[in-house]
Amino acid sequence: MNSASCPASNPASALASPGAELRLSGSAAIAPMFRAAPPIALPAGGNDLLWWIVEATSGATGDDFFNALVSRLAMVLKLKYVLVTECLEFPARRVHTLAYWVGSALVPNIEYDLEGTPCKGTIIGQQVCFIPRDVRKQFPPPGTEPDQVSYYGIPIFDSARERVIGHFAFLDDKVMESEVFGNPVFHIFASRAAAELQRRHAEEEARTHLQQLAHAARAGSMGELAGAIAHEVNQPLTAITAYARACVMLLAQSGHPGDDTKTALDGVLQEAERAAAITRRLRGFLSGHDSDFSHVSPNLVAQESLELARSDARQLGIKLQSDLDFSLPDVYADPVQLEQVVFNLLRNALDALPPAKAGEAGSGAPRWGMVSTAKHQDGIAISVADNGTGIAPAVRERLFHPFFTTKQDGMGIGLSLSRTIAQKAGGTLDLDDTYTRGARFVLVLPAAGAADSTDAAGSGGADDDPQAEYS
Repeated sequence: MNSASCPASNPASALASPGAELRLSGSAAIAPMFRAAPPIALPAGGNDLLWWIVEATSGATGDDFFNALVSRLAMVLKLKYVLVTECLEFPARRVHTLAYWVGSALVPNIEYDLEGTPCKGTIIGQQVCFIPRDVRKQFPPPGTEPDQVSYYGIPIFDSARERVIGHFAFLDDKVMESEVFGNPVFHIFASRAAAELQRRHAEEEARTHLQQLAHAARAGSMGELAGAIAHEVNQPLTAITAYARACVMLLAQSGHPGDDTKTALDGVLQEAERAAAITRRLRGFLSGHDSDFSHVSPNLVAQESLELARSDARQLGIKLQSDLDFSLPDVYADPVQLEQVVFNLLRNALDALPPAKAGEAGSGAPRWGMVSTAKHQDGIAISVADNGTGIAPAVRERLFHPFFTTKQDGMGIGLSLSRTIAQKAGGTLDLDDTYTRGARFVLVLPAAGAADSTDAAGSGGADDDPQAEYS
């Protein structure tokens, strides 16, 4: 059995006949370490064996505890494979071992997929699973090892007794008798292991909580600073706007056409007004003021966001494309905030695409980002997609959590804030789990009233081409 599916000489967990369910409290995030088992002579009597395990585990914590418990249980029960695991994600797809015994010694800990192994039945089924014989017939290699005949698995639940966060697995190369696990003292040891998981998990949660509090404090300070900066920046923007308007008026009064000059000044004026609007919304958002909602063309938002991202995309050698439905009605939202959401998703798409290697500007698979608009059962959908590497399953559950980021210099605020803006407008923002060419985020907003909506086809931009390409 290879480590990609189940431990090398793996325990597989059972989907088989469930025994009486045993719920153990615990949870953890532990980085186990390898430790070879010392040569020890086993005591002869049953009670001596139990005390032998107690002495080895009573004062231990963490890795030492799990290594001691697993090795002693393996020796006492005379089983070839014994391990305790922790789930790496939820819903559980992969686990890693906290201690792993094979044959006559502890071996290095590993990660493995649950699919195709009997461990899936214990963890996903949330029940004790027992396969006394022929485990390989139900779970052929690589789900089990060639010499594995029997399996016994016990789920370990979290402190709320709602979610399985790990499991014990016992496998052997011969038929297994369930009576070997009938001794109540064995379950005491299992409960002790669960309590250790819970302790370690509580420590990890406390550390994470402190980090989030510290991050929130920094973000709060940053918000105050951003508000002050927005206030200061708004003044020169107002001056730039005034000067640009004055230049346009003077140019008109001079009697000289100066079409190119006027076009450039109009561009300066438009961008200055856009920047001023963004700073006003930023100040309002940071101070808790209401958003400025109005009827907005989703296609116009898509096109303007593409224009904002075009310069960065060109420098990175990435094609920006659009696929727009110009029959769509307007949505009712804050236009500036909506544009910031779409632009943030586009910026994330550009960051997700691997940089082109030197000398490969015109070769290899093209890298692209796309903004699409379409009808949706809940209103209007604006989608932003890329053909990058996609998002790992372990990351997806936390993707919209505040302060969670996979970027080295990220703050973990963009997606969380974008979803908040979408929800404030009565919509949703989610990752499309069905998309397989990279990553695609879908922003869905309710359509504005049909009587007040306008035809987005007249919004202009990109020559009104619904299949426009921005390079």
